[in-house]
Amino acid sequence: LTALVQAAREAIVNSAKHSGVEQVSVYAEVEETAVTVFVRDRGSGFDADAVPEDRHGLADSINGRMRRNGGRVRLRTAPGEGTEVQLEMPRVAHRPQQDADAPAQRGETS
Repeated sequence: LTALVQAAREAIVNSAKHSGVEQVSVYAEVEETAVTVFVRDRGSGFDADAVPEDRHGLADSINGRMRRNGGRVRLRTAPGEGTEVQLEMPRVAHRPQQDADAPAQRGETS
């Protein structure tokens, strides 16, 4: 989940720098299969298609980081409408370690 936290941090920093408002909202939902973080502001918004290629925050620090780690990003924004960045990362299945003190399974010896 490190990539998710780093991408969320970048989205928060971008919002604080560029939205023109003092408040940024961050919400997280933890579900069985995924963790989703929403970063929202009610600021100036922007035209995502008009972001210059030399601005790497959204493209690399957020989209690239999430994709490289199996996640995805949804962006909702428009000039004058604020911005919402939705970051979703699948949860890795947790496999409990076998208890060393547990009796050996049938056919196994210690």
